[in-house]
Parts: sequence; structure tokens; C-alpha cells
Amino acid sequence: MASSVIMRILYRATAIAQLVALAAAFQVWHDVNRYDAHGNECVYREKKDVVCSQLCVTKLDDCPASLQPDCLAGQSFCADGACHDKCTEDIQAKNPCHCSRAGNKLPAEAHDLVPCLSIPNVTIQQFHPWKSENDIRSACGREANITDQSTTVGVWGKTWIGGSVSALWAECPRAPAPNYTYGESYWIATYAVNGALAVLILVWSLYKGAAEQHVRAAMAKSAAIGEKLAGTESMSDIGKAVESKSLNGMSLADNASEHAMPNSRLSGYRDHLLGTACVWSIAGVAMLWICFLGVWTADYYGSLPGKHHGTLYSLAYESDFLELATFLIIWGITFIMLIVLYVLKPHLRNYFRLLMLPSEGQYVCVVRPLHEVKATEEKPNVLQRYVNALTDRLTILLCRDKEYTTCLVETTTEGRIFFTYQCTRYVYSDKTQQYAPYEFDLGTAHRGLIGQADGLSSADAAYRLELTGPNFIQVRVPGLFEAAARELVSFFYIYQFIFLWAFYFYAYYQVGLVDTGVIIISASIKVMLRLQSERRLKHMAEHEEMVAVRRDGKWVEMSTRNLVPGDVIEIVTGAHISCDCVLISGMAIMNESSLTGEPTPVSKRPLRIDDGNYSPTGAGKMSTLFAGTVVSQAQAVLQSTDSLESDRVLALVRFTGTSSDKGQLVRRILFPNPISFIFNEQMRIVVCILVLYSVFVMVMATYMYKGDSVAVAFYGIFAIAQLLSPLLPAALVIGQSIAATRLRKKQIYCVDPQRIMTAGKVQILATDKTGTLTKEGLEFYGVQQVLGQQARFGEFTSELKRSDELMQMGMASCHAVKDLNGQLIGNPVDIEQWVASGCALEQGETIVPPKGSALGTLRVVRRFEFVHARASMSVVVQDERSGQLHVFVKGSFERLKAISNASSVPGDYDTVCADLAREGGYVLAFAHKALAASDPADVGRVAQDQLESGCDLAGLLVFKNMLKHDTAEAIAELKRGSTRVVEVTGDTSLTGIYIARQCGIIPPDSRVLLGECASPAEEIQWVDVDTREAVADIQPYLSQLGPDGFPTAELAVGGCAFERLCTTGEVASLLLHIRVFARMKPSDKVRCVQLHMERGTTAMCGDGGNDSPALRAAHVGIALSSGEASIVAPFSSANRSMMACVELLRQSRAGLATSFANFTALICYGQIMSGMLKMATFYFAISLTENLWMLIDGAVATGLMLTISLSGPAKRLAPHRPTSRILGPQMLASVGGVVLMNWLFSALSYVWLFRQDWFRCNEHSTAESDATKWWLQGDNYEASIMSFVCAFQFINNGFVVNYGYLYRARWYRNYALLVVWGFLMAFVSYMLLADPSRVGCAFRLNCGTAEVLESLGYGKPTWNIEPYNNPLGHNVIPKASRYELWGYCLGNMLAANLWQVVVINGPVRNWLRKKMPLSRLKVKL
Repeated sequence: MASSVIMRILYRATAIAQLVALAAAFQVWHDVNRYDAHGNECVYREKKDVVCSQLCVTKLDDCPASLQPDCLAGQSFCADGACHDKCTEDIQAKNPCHCSRAGNKLPAEAHDLVPCLSIPNVTIQQFHPWKSENDIRSACGREANITDQSTTVGVWGKTWIGGSVSALWAECPRAPAPNYTYGESYWIATYAVNGALAVLILVWSLYKGAAEQHVRAAMAKSAAIGEKLAGTESMSDIGKAVESKSLNGMSLADNASEHAMPNSRLSGYRDHLLGTACVWSIAGVAMLWICFLGVWTADYYGSLPGKHHGTLYSLAYESDFLELATFLIIWGITFIMLIVLYVLKPHLRNYFRLLMLPSEGQYVCVVRPLHEVKATEEKPNVLQRYVNALTDRLTILLCRDKEYTTCLVETTTEGRIFFTYQCTRYVYSDKTQQYAPYEFDLGTAHRGLIGQADGLSSADAAYRLELTGPNFIQVRVPGLFEAAARELVSFFYIYQFIFLWAFYFYAYYQVGLVDTGVIIISASIKVMLRLQSERRLKHMAEHEEMVAVRRDGKWVEMSTRNLVPGDVIEIVTGAHISCDCVLISGMAIMNESSLTGEPTPVSKRPLRIDDGNYSPTGAGKMSTLFAGTVVSQAQAVLQSTDSLESDRVLALVRFTGTSSDKGQLVRRILFPNPISFIFNEQMRIVVCILVLYSVFVMVMATYMYKGDSVAVAFYGIFAIAQLLSPLLPAALVIGQSIAATRLRKKQIYCVDPQRIMTAGKVQILATDKTGTLTKEGLEFYGVQQVLGQQARFGEFTSELKRSDELMQMGMASCHAVKDLNGQLIGNPVDIEQWVASGCALEQGETIVPPKGSALGTLRVVRRFEFVHARASMSVVVQDERSGQLHVFVKGSFERLKAISNASSVPGDYDTVCADLAREGGYVLAFAHKALAASDPADVGRVAQDQLESGCDLAGLLVFKNMLKHDTAEAIAELKRGSTRVVEVTGDTSLTGIYIARQCGIIPPDSRVLLGECASPAEEIQWVDVDTREAVADIQPYLSQLGPDGFPTAELAVGGCAFERLCTTGEVASLLLHIRVFARMKPSDKVRCVQLHMERGTTAMCGDGGNDSPALRAAHVGIALSSGEASIVAPFSSANRSMMACVELLRQSRAGLATSFANFTALICYGQIMSGMLKMATFYFAISLTENLWMLIDGAVATGLMLTISLSGPAKRLAPHRPTSRILGPQMLASVGGVVLMNWLFSALSYVWLFRQDWFRCNEHSTAESDATKWWLQGDNYEASIMSFVCAFQFINNGFVVNYGYLYRARWYRNYALLVVWGFLMAFVSYMLLADPSRVGCAFRLNCGTAEVLESLGYGKPTWNIEPYNNPLGHNVIPKASRYELWGYCLGNMLAANLWQVVVINGPVRNWLRKKMPLSRLKVKL
């Protein structure tokens, strides 16, 4: 009980600025209580116990007879207006006629004034609120028997005694507020601390300038002679002048492509004790200012410990005005200091270090320009361009356009200095005077690489380790506290922190705590998601195990951390490869699923001892072991005719750390370029508009309230906080986080929740074919052999046994399949071919035919693996029955035609192959020749080209790529959702076209024109796929439009044709007409995706390693892979189906719509709160009750925001994407319409109120209420009407934004929102419609003083009610008017809902879309 009384006292003492405002406020546009609803003057009420001002005279004899003092014998009438035994100096100083002034502040005319006896309180029979001062003077004059005070009595400060004026009313002007002497201890401490900091910074600046003169002179000198030093050293030149010390015939080389950073600069710095002291002092002073805020807040509540405990405003001499003004100054200084520290954060620490040459500093600062990726869907308008330009200038001015990274300079054991930047070691070269990342060029010649099989010496290895650094990518994952601190130092959190502190100070801490809780929850979600992603990446990037290494001619065990380029390591089964290396001896089966997502192991073979050159992206890929892969099986080769023999499987280390493919991938993930969404672009304009609007509202409030600046300042703080709600970032984050959670339940994992908004705007989806649109592997379809010397095709057969022996022999042998403990390893096509042959493998290279077969046992003598660049593979086998050696070549039908004897190629070869491809066949060709040699050893010395030359075409091998069962359904759904789907495949053009037609990517009955050329230098030949007729000009076909307004023809291009279009520039005009991109290399896929990104928001979907670069390049990448490397894409799906793309778009569109719904609700909340509501409170000098404030902010705003986010996605994709433009017509119409409607209904509610007989002449008047009881300024009809109208508007704001079934589930399926909304509606409706009750009285609505309620016939309340602060003693609205007002509020809600349903989301929008479509990307779906 005591605590509640204390809290009540504290509440009453708060918000004095508002008290002053209410006391001084007056209605500008009407006279209070002067006329009734019919224009008649009000019957004036009686006002009792009115306090009269003191009457002052210069001589007591001038006092009216009734006010003449009559003291007892021995007493004297003193200046304080009372009789005393002695008029002491202290008593005389209490003269009420001096109005608390003394000395030179007391007017000369008031020096001789003395008081008469006090006039008793009076009752005014007819009180006129608009001329209350005259009424009070007249009543008091009559009580004192003053007959004509108009000429004989003046007013203090206006009319002084003299002439006919013999007395004055002591209506004292407001006494000057107390002020500080500024000698108080806390101010002295403030001066001392901040002064000391200023002196310390000044001394440091002077010392720094003097100490750095020689460095800057050296920098200027080096710049003059063209050297790169300190602040002008460019990272783009890194490694271009590195040492050329020879190591075993090899030279050092740079990795300029991966690690060079154009336009970046280096600067060296060194710590200094004085500078460090400055940094800690700045941090300490900033914390002291925050603590100062805390002290002032505690003093406001009288909670300071010690002797001041329980005393309000003790530090401000118990002056409310001084307390509030001081807090504002402290609050402003703290805000400015935090913003300045935030802006200077990248530079602050290094400013308090001494600038050095990079080679001499303890630290190196790398300054790198930031290249922001803009994911916008259209070109910005004029206003957007202007704001962007202004923002860009501000960004450059504040140096926020660059990334500043300070790295510690370390020293190797040999004394070399280096620093680590983005996980890469940069070593200082004395020769070039530059820091550079080092790599070692091991050469490319096969013989040269194999010749390094003896490994390195310990000295060479130590030298290389010193330059390249450990073979270990360390990913630092911060602790929970550090991660939270990193999240909370952003600008928006500083904004939230400082504005919520005003809530805590201004007796609004309950709502401040609620908002703080929501912000902490949203920040925690972001922190946990980021930590989860970083831990996952750490698990993928960091790996260390023991490995056998060849050093000094011996095998030693050491950690993979110590591997360097040039090391030779042993590959063993089960090992994790930690570096990129090349296999130089032995065979290996590798599991590369962690990098490519492909579950099928890959066979690796050693480099051949020949004159070839190694290329890791060409034929050498089959000999490359990549970091991050796992060895499924390792097999040494003890005897070989063309590779190195060894009893161990050997690999030569090429790249370590971030130089490896995996390291480069991790580096890109850890240090990405920032992405700017259109929301971020337009948010800048919105902030500017809202700030200008808040200034307008402040000006209007100031005009209507002629109060002091402190009250206006606090009003401005709350207006800005409500217009730009601190909950706004939390609302957007919560929507994204819930969408990410729902995606996770669908086995779609998101590592970058911000991309969810981008995914909601996808316009173009590029997809791979094999494993994405089609099933994982190919299925054997059949063979079609060439009949002997006739050079013509036989019949197509799906039964291999019906083909001749030669065809069966080729099927059984021409592949690279391995048997690993019963599991077949190799290319999926090879595995399917091997299974179809029915043969068995024995001892690795012996092929045993099935029972009943006419074939003999075959032994593989030599094999050339499939190489993409050659588009073929070959094998030499020996028939053990006859000893005959056979050469079989298998590859693409185009390649085999080119290398086979022309006489063996049937005349209709191209036609047959094309027909099979049109039917979706994956067509390979076989060629054969018999070798005259019979000694297998002789074969090992023959080059591949020589072996493959002179072969006769043997036949065709056909596989079919079958669609996944749900691909067609997914494509149809994507098209229904206005998403253009294009196929980007490495397969043949005709196969790609067939699959595109089968799944619906190419619309039915569409003409398809295929463009191909032999090389990018030749002209493209266009062919009608169906008629096979050549097309000289494709433009007439593209001009023939269908019913949808788009061309009826679709284009398809091969890889060379695509390169040709890019070279000539024609791709720009044809890009959105091309539906199938075939024979695309990984680099071509990236280029294709980038071209589409220039036209609209583009997603890429793929499943294999070849798709990874394109997945990274796209706005949105989704990997259909459960492999660990799916982290290369923002999204990955364990469900390897195109329906994952549909689900991603469905959930992302819902998340985007939900984020904007929350944004709309909070903007509308701010408009109501800081607009009509606040201006009404100042105009009528009213205030909502404190409990109602808590209900609105704590339950309505927060509760609805949280439940809005729970709306699920729509079942199907809508034909339109949700808006992402805050300033788009939909958002402006939605927000503007609701806001204008609410303003209109709020204004009309007062029009309605002023027409009510029960209200007129019972209006709220500050002259008739106790202005010192600010918390009771809601005890009137004006506040009640605004409370009910705004409460329903607040509740409705959260409901109307729940519409939008196009992207989210129907509004009635958001059960949480309906429950909260229903409860709030019932609660507020009960308060409005019910007779006085405990609930209504708790909010001081439809209630009154107990006695008054009893007199009105409602019965005496059993609960405590503080007496009402108005003459009526209640604010109970008549029952009929309650229902009328309730209907009016429901009409407001209905109008807003109809606006949202009919105009924003309904037929009006659809009609406007047809009549006035926006300028957006128009493509054929």
C-alpha cells in the first residue's frame, strides 16, 4: 500500500513541462463554455472556494474597513499580512506584495507596498471561464466592500498606486525560476572532467602534428619519385614486384587476381601512451555522460541515495523547470557525443596513434572502397536521385564509403614483418618496399610437376611457410557478449537507446521497458542467426589433421597447418584434403559433395608423364584434389606405363589457405560487398519526410500552446520517437526471422535473412537442368549402331544384346567406373552405361562379361579420362581371348564426327542425332579401331591424339534425362507468380529445348529458333528447331505477337552463340527473348546471370559444383544440395526439387509483405500519436490518462506488431509481387488513405461532440480545473472522446494491414492476431458502452467522483476513485451518445477496412494496374 502511494506521489510530480503547458494553454478558435449547442449563452455555473489575490496598499489606512488589521495588545501587523509580537527581518521579507522579489529585482513602485488582511475564499454565482480574472476580481472586491475598483484598484506590475489608484491586486507574475550558481560540486566535476579531456586531446593533437612531420615529409618525397608509401601505397600493385629468389627452379609469384584490391591504401601506425590515454579517457567520459543521465533520471524520481533520497529535483534546487531543462541539455550532449563517436568509429583509434610508414608501424590500416550491390527493380526517380546524391556526398564526407581495417603487424621467426588481412598473410618485401601476398609458381608442365615428387627441404619449407603463412583459415566467431555489442553499436540502436531514455525519464518507463524488451528480442534473433551462420562457416573452413609429408627425402608426420606449396603429401583413405593439390602418383576416389553438393564420388587419376600442360579447370581437373574434399579410397600404382610409380599415393601441394578454391570461397563469404535493397534507398526519403512532418507538428503545437520552450522540446522528442518508432527496425527483423524459421521447417536454410526481402521480388529465375529440372542421373535409353562398311544406321534398340559384339565391347570398357567396396564410383553417365552392359569388374581393370555373353574377358591397358575441353574420352583394351588391342572413343556426337573417318559417318548422321536430342535424348557417339600392335607396353608411349585418330564411327549411345515428378508443376506455379524461368545448362541445345518444352519453360505451341555457331568468331546460324529450316532473319518472328502481347517465338542459343552475342552486343536486345542457354560453361553461367541481373531481380537455382559461381553472383541463389558448400548461396534446400524455389518465393513474398505491413502499422501509429492526438491535447489542454497510454503503447502497438508477423504465406504465388517501395503508389495510398481517414474522423468526432447538449457549457477549462494535477487532465469529455476514437484507430491499424491474401494467408487465418484484436476490441468497447465500472474507472473513462456517480443514479462505487478534476465531477457520456460514438468509431474502422480491401488490395487496384501500369520489367513468362 505504501509503495503504491509513493508511486502515485512520484507520478504526480512528473511531467512538469506538460503541467506548465496545460496551465498556459487556451483554445485559439472558440470561447470555452460561452455558448450552448443552439447558440445561446451558457447558464453559468457557480464556482466555490475561489482564492482571492492579496490586496496591497502603501498605507494601511487605505485598506477597506473590512480588511483593516486589528492586532491584539502588544502585537504589530507585519509585512507578511499577519499580527506578530515582533516584526523581525525574516517576517518582513515574506511580504506577499513583493511577489517573491527583493533587491534590484523588486520594482521601485513596490517597495512601500504592504498587505491588507487576506480576503476569505469567495463563491462566484455566475462564473465566466473566458473572463475568469474579471469575475474573480469583482467577487473579491465585493467581499472587501470595494465599490468601484475599476478606478481605485490596479494590478501588480500593470498599474501602480498613484492618482486615483490607492490599492493593488497582488496578481504576481510567475517568479523567476531558480538557477545554478555553476559552482555546485557536480558542475565543477563536469568542468574538470571535460576540460581535462579537451586539454588532453589538444596536447595530443599538437604532439601528433609535430611527431608526424618527418613521416609526412617522407611520404611527400616518395610520392614525388613515384614510390608507393604509407598513405599512398596501393593494394592494387600488391605482389607485382615480389622477390624472384629461385627455389628448386621455381619463382615466387603473386596472386593479383584474387588478393589485389584496386584503389585501396595502406597506412602504418604505432601506439603511444598519451594517445592510448586519450582513447580510454574519451570512452570514460562518454560513460560518465551516460551515468550523468542516469543520475538526473534518478533525481527526477527522488531516488538519489543519501541525504537527497526522497527529494524531487534535489540537484535542481527542487525546480521542475530547471530539472527538465538540465536533462534536455545533458540528453542532447550525450546524443551528439554518441553520434559523433559512431561516425568517427573507423578513424578514432588510429587518430590517437602516430602515423608511420607501413614498414615501421605496429599496425597497418587497410582502406578499401566499398562497392555496394544495388538490388533495385527500377531506375530511381528524380527525387530519389537527388536524395541518393545528397546521401552519397554525406557518405563521402563522413568517410563511410570506405572500409577501414586495422591489422596488427607481426614478425616471423626470421624477422620478416607481415600482417593478416581477410585471412590472408601480406609480407613486407625489402626490395619492393611493399606488403604482398605470396604464392609459389610450381609450373604447369606435367614433367616439371612430377619432377617435384621428392618434396622440399626443411629450409625451403620453412621459408615458404614464413611467406605464405599457415595452411589454416581461422574464422573467428565472437562470444555472445561481443556479438551483441557488435550488433548494438549501429546507428539505429543508438537512436533507440537515446530516445527510450527520454521515455524512462519522463515517467513513461513502463512503455520504455516494453519497447526495450521487443528491441532486445529482435536484436537477439539477429545475433543468434549470425552466430549460427558464423559457427557453420567456421566448421566448414577450419580443419587440421596429421599428414605424411616428404621433407629432406624422408617421410615425416606433421600437421596440415604446416603445409606449403611444393610439399609432397601422402593421400590415404579417409583423409580430409586441406589444400589444393595435384595427384602425381596413384588413384583416388574423392567425395566432393562438400564443395559441389554432388553425392556421387569422383575418380581422380595422376598426371601423365608426357609433354602436356596442367590446367586445373581443363583436363587437369581430373588430377586435382580440392581443399575441403574427402578421400573415399586411395590406391597406389606400382606399375604404370604413363604415370609415376610409387607404393604411396602422392599429391603435390599447389595452394594453401585462402589461395585454395575453398579458401577463396570462404573469403568471399566472410567479407562480402554490402547489398542495398530498394527499401534502403527510399527509407532515406521517408526519414526526411517524417522529420519535416515532426517539425510541422511541433510548430502547430507551439502555435496552439503558448508555453515555454522546455515543454515544446519534450513534445518534439516524443513526436519524433512516435513518428520514427524505435520499434521499426525490430518490426522488419521479426518479419524476416519468422520467414526464415518457416523456411527452415520446409528444409530450406537461410544464412542471410536480409536476402528474404530480395527473394520476395524475384522476377527472373535461371535454373540448371540436370539434377535440378530433371532427375539426378540419366537413364539408359538405347543404342543405334552403324552397320559396318555400309556407313548407315541400323535400327534403334533399347536392348544392348541385340547390337553387335563391337558395340557391346565398347559399352563394357569405354568408361571410368571404379568399384569401391561394392559402390560404383564415377560419372553418373558412365555408371548407367556400365550397369546397362551387365559386366563385372575384377581387380580394378579387368572386365568380366555376363553369363551367356559372346564377349571375352577384357583388360584395360590405358585410359584417357573425359575432358570437357575435348568433349571425349578414350580407352585401350585387350581382348584376352585373342590378345587383340582395341581403341574405343566416346564423346559428344559433334566431337566424334569431327575425329572419325569421314567414310564411316552416315549421311543422315546429323539428322538422326538431332532427332534423338529433340526427343530429350542425351546422345553420345562411339568410335573404334583395332591396333596392329599387340604389346600393351607399346601403347603407353603413344599420345592420346594419335591413338584416337583414324577411328571408325561405331554407333550412338542414348540416355534420357527424365523430369522430376513435380518439375512441371513447379514451373507452372512460378509462371503463375509472374516469374520468368530460363534454362541455363551445359547440355546440348536440342536436349535443353526438349526438357524446357516438357516442363513448360517454353510455352506450348511456341516456335523455337536455335542459334549456334562453330566458334565465337563466326556468324550465328539460326534454325527453326521443328522444321529444321534455316532462318536468315529472326526479327520478323520476334515481331509476331500472340494474345498476351509477346512474341510467339522463343530463342535458344549454344555456348559459342552466347559468346558471339556478348561480343557483338546483340545480347542486350535478345536476352529476354532467349529461353534456353545451352552448352554453358561455369563462367558463361555467371555472365548469363549477371546480364539478367541488369534487367531485374534474378535468382539462380542449381545443384552442382558448376553452378556455384552463378549461385554466388545472383541476387538470390538457392542450392538444391545438402552439402556443406551450399553455404555459397544465401538459401539451400535439402529437398532437391524445383518446388523449393516455389516455397522460397512463397515465404519470401509473405515475409516482405509482413515487413511492410508492420512498417505501415507503425507509421500510422506515429501519425495518430504525434498528429491529431497530440495537437488535440495541446489545443484543449487535456491529456490521455496514464493507464490509457500504457494500454496503447504496451498492449496495442506492441501486441499487434508481434501478431501481424505471424501471418502465414498464401497457398499459391500471386500474379504480382508485393511492393518493396516505401514511396510506391500502393504504400502511399495505403498509409495516406488510412491517415487522412483517421484525421477526418478525429476532427469530425469533435464536430459531433460540440453539437451535443450534454457537452456544451460543460467544456474543459483550465480556469475551472486544478492545473497542478496534470494526471487528472483527462477528466473531461474532450479527452474521453479522443481516447475512444484514437483507441479504436490504434486497434484498427493493426487489423487493416493484415489484409493481402495475394501474398499471405487470408486475414481470418492469423488466429493470434484475431485473438488479440478481438480482446482489445471487446475491452475498449466495454469501457465505452458500459455504465461506470471498475474497468472504465481504472482508465478514468465514463467515470466520476463517487458521490457524483451516486447522484447520477449509478450506485456508489465499491472501489476507490480519486476526485474528478472538473466542476461536473464526472465524464460519463449519456448512454444513447455512447452507442452513437461507438457506431461512429466502428464506421471509422469500416471505412479504413473498405479502403484497404476495395482500393488497396481489391478491384480498384486491379483496374488501376490495367489502366495505368507502372514502368516495370515486361517479359514473357
